[in-house]
Amino acid sequence: MRFLLLGATGATGGLFTDAATAAGHEVVAFVRDPAKLAQRERVTAVAGDVRDADALAEAMRGVDAVVSTLGIGKAKDPANLITDSTHALVQAAEASGTKRVVIMSAFGVGESLAKASGILRFLYKGGRANFADKAAGEHILTASALDWTLVYPVLLTNKPATTVQAIDLKQLDRLPGVPRISRADVAAFLLSAAAEGSWSRRTAVLTK
Repeated sequence: MRFLLLGATGATGGLFTDAATAAGHEVVAFVRDPAKLAQRERVTAVAGDVRDADALAEAMRGVDAVVSTLGIGKAKDPANLITDSTHALVQAAEASGTKRVVIMSAFGVGESLAKASGILRFLYKGGRANFADKAAGEHILTASALDWTLVYPVLLTNKPATTVQAIDLKQLDRLPGVPRISRADVAAFLLSAAAEGSWSRRTAVLTK
């Protein structure tokens, strides 16, 4: 399969690329600066702004699914980056005919916040603006006719992949404690969801 990847220069995006290419898939990495990506087989770097719907639509030609691990990585990133980029992504997907879109968000966004433990809600206070941006983008995605999946990992670590538990957000009552999951596990789940078409129009909470 051929995937368009947003957020390829991030930690989880890099692990997704590793997993996808190791499984024989191709990755089109849509990035601001292709020089930040090392040249490798099965990976094509395309320069562009994730808020540019026309550029995204062009990059989507011939892809089977879009995967986004995009996040607010630097202070200079616009505060509404996720909202704007999701709006552009939906426009591009609809124009190009691409249906499958898998987006990594975060546990604590939107209605999932009420299902977090008290200590997690306290930890999430510092990210309210980012979470609000993600939630706004997700409203745009879920209102579309696309075959979307939202992925809500709990706190991320850089530990090796182990096993992952995926819970439908609608079926989750409360997630106790301060659960963590490795980025490698998240990347593997993103690949599985994108390649297999599982979790269609559902939100998966990922934990160990």
